[in-house]
Amino acid sequence: MNQKHYSQDLNKIVDSHCHLDFKDFDSDRDKIVNNAKLTNVDYLLTISVNLEDFEKVHEVTQNYENIWCTTGIHPNNVSSETDTIQLDDIQNKISENLKNKKVVGLGETGLDFFRGKKNRTNQIESFMLHLFLSGEKKYPTIVHTRDADNDTINCLNESVKKYSSTGLIHCFTSTKQFAKKALDNGFYISFSGIITFKNAIDLVDVVKYVPADKLLVETDSPFLAPVPFRGKRNEPSYVNYTLEKISEIKKIKKQELINITTKNFFTLFSKIKNDY
Repeated sequence: MNQKHYSQDLNKIVDSHCHLDFKDFDSDRDKIVNNAKLTNVDYLLTISVNLEDFEKVHEVTQNYENIWCTTGIHPNNVSSETDTIQLDDIQNKISENLKNKKVVGLGETGLDFFRGKKNRTNQIESFMLHLFLSGEKKYPTIVHTRDADNDTINCLNESVKKYSSTGLIHCFTSTKQFAKKALDNGFYISFSGIITFKNAIDLVDVVKYVPADKLLVETDSPFLAPVPFRGKRNEPSYVNYTLEKISEIKKIKKQELINITTKNFFTLFSKIKNDY
């Protein structure tokens, strides 16, 4: 691939979490990326959910100049077998994937006990491995947490202290108390289109609470389309609706919020260079 000169423009929007490799976009991926550019969404981070499909995730980044990716294992893809997961193999594969220039983060990882805690131990071991690599390799970690607030914070407390781990809580839907604990550990908070839902009353208070310099925005597309597209396939261009809602909540002009969230993204994902 012939790499082009790339420069960070804080007037452009970042979708800090999408899944462009998913089959939902196989028929019109180019159109979806173009839709994003037409709505000022120039920077996209496409997220890995397992190691088996990493090459497809990485391939997406090779086709577009301003798209980057991560490598890691979603908690729902962690083995549920009672035997200990093969942490050495996982660590070696992730470390190898991190050698690719377009790979700028770890995850998404984390804890998800929504369907039960059968593999709680394995999930925690996988999560802690990602957080260890965050500190060792100096890559931020994208954290998914669902029905697991206490364990998630315990892992963050330990890993930040032991490894100096960094990262963000993606698609934030928890409490102000959880947000405070994440922020106390230096983690960023990323909001999705859920903030546009009518029943997101408690989440509005969290948006008000999170400092602007720790704020990111995302779509989590193809999931969680914002109002007025709720229930339909989500896409990166729709991050504009999330920005508009947060702008309204925090009483910050949309363009100023774009500047802030884009700066935050490049500060956190510092592996992205002006030339690559």
